[in-house]
Amino acid sequence: MPINHLMRTARREYLFLLLVLLPAAATTASGQQSSLTGRVVGVSDGDTITVLDRQYRQYKVRLAGIDAPESGQDFGNTAKSSLARLVFGREVTIQWQKTDRYDRILGTVFVDRTNVNLEQVRTGLAWFYRHYESDLSSS
Repeated sequence: MPINHLMRTARREYLFLLLVLLPAAATTASGQQSSLTGRVVGVSDGDTITVLDRQYRQYKVRLAGIDAPESGQDFGNTAKSSLARLVFGREVTIQWQKTDRYDRILGTVFVDRTNVNLEQVRTGLAWFYRHYESDLSSS
């Protein structure tokens, strides 16, 4: 496949990601926006973190709409390190809509005003994954 075609495809998916993830207006099944704030105490890989809230409850959070290489795959450790630099030990806010089959929250993670999901894609260490498109909010 020609490199120009790959670049156009990547640009289109990046723009889609901007449009969908940037607003981060996630809603629960009841239709209400849900948000979680806490400190990141663990980074499993390039798209999964553990957050501890103020009541000392832990939540596994999967960054919605993106996919990153697993730790055993090429660039898996690089993706994990990138995510750790962005969030580990920091206070984050997660806008979310639902949980996955592993009971992880599927959400958009923010550190201050930085959209961490988008930042992982922007750096090339994760990609928008159409398979997870249904995890994103329609608002």
